[in-house]
Amino acid sequence: MSANEPGERPADAAGDDAGAGASGASTEAAGPEPPRRRFLLRRRPVIFYGWWVVLSGTAIMALMGAFSYYGMGVFFNSIKDDLGWSAAALGAALSLARIQGGVLAPGVGFLIDRYGSQKLVLIGVVLSGLGFILLGQTMSVVYFYIIFVFLVQGGVSAGMGNAPMAAVTNWFYRRRATAHGVMNLGLSFGGILALPLAWIIEAWGWRQALVFAGATIWVVGIPLSFVIRHRPEDYGYLPDGDKPEDRGGEGDFPGAEAPAEVEYSPWEAMKTLAFWSIALMFSARHFVTGSVALFLIPLLEERGMSLADAAGVLSLMALIGTPGRVGFAWLGDRYDKRLVIGFCFAFQSVGIIGFTALGGNIGILFFLILYSPTYSGVLPLIPAIQADYFGREWFATIRGLMTPVATASVVLGPIVVAGIRDWT
Repeated sequence: MSANEPGERPADAAGDDAGAGASGASTEAAGPEPPRRRFLLRRRPVIFYGWWVVLSGTAIMALMGAFSYYGMGVFFNSIKDDLGWSAAALGAALSLARIQGGVLAPGVGFLIDRYGSQKLVLIGVVLSGLGFILLGQTMSVVYFYIIFVFLVQGGVSAGMGNAPMAAVTNWFYRRRATAHGVMNLGLSFGGILALPLAWIIEAWGWRQALVFAGATIWVVGIPLSFVIRHRPEDYGYLPDGDKPEDRGGEGDFPGAEAPAEVEYSPWEAMKTLAFWSIALMFSARHFVTGSVALFLIPLLEERGMSLADAAGVLSLMALIGTPGRVGFAWLGDRYDKRLVIGFCFAFQSVGIIGFTALGGNIGILFFLILYSPTYSGVLPLIPAIQADYFGREWFATIRGLMTPVATASVVLGPIVVAGIRDWT
């Protein structure tokens, strides 16, 4: 088994699907007949509708970042101290949520590819909002586990990550990494919102803050879900806003490698080394970054910072990382994505080592400068490089199949780090 270049089909799959692939390519080039019942397209708009999909995905990712990815780190000590739980007990709940996400990911990915992103985004927003509201009533570990794992994380898994990501992948080709980079700005905005979330916790308490989080997800997320559209061809568009006669040209960036738009089935993808390499890369990243996001605030509090100041560092990390999401994605559309990803991983490692070795404000500054832009920069490149290798047709399903591989490593992060905190 060899590592195929982006767009290169494995030898055992190329022959079987040659005829079907040629037919599919011809159909896609012409584009399907635009539907009669159409409200998106009366005339070709000035702004390509794909960018509205990106902006809606950005806001949805901001909700996920503010209240789930970064937000749980803000809530962590308040919940732990008020209810008298250990860090390991609370960290285990977060790990169980990741296990649930990994187990359900292949099925959720198939549903996205089968029924479209919009339906799954709406379901995810409703479930996660309800989950946060019910978390505000937490009195026991079992209750917290059930609500957080099945409602909060279930909603995030269903519609607040993979679904908008699949939609953006479908709407873009030449600018795919850049589009993902813009959408992933939402996670940075979510991290910036960690500071006002900390103020709400200090002013109202963590229970009221959780209810506020759930209500905000509903008020903002439900209307945005109706902006998401799964495929441009369903509305008379082609990716990047191209006309049919534009397809097959050199594109805007002739200096970059532009892989042919081949389509792998999930089974074909799993037989390639590229599939497992991307899955392990995805896993390694989240093992580290998930633990940093969860435990950075508790660690800074233990070093003498107030909750608000520690949340400010987290917000600053997200703010400094903002240019990295778009900047490294922009580079990924022009140069080999593998080299850009390797560069980012190297600087993340140096930033974490510097934070630990230097300590104090110098260590924090060193960490923010090196870690923040590069950890942010990798995120949009992973789905973009997946689509380069395996195409758009089964994007969500293939990503869902990668997720359990990543989850096996991701789950260990909070448990290992929480155990070290409790034992040292």
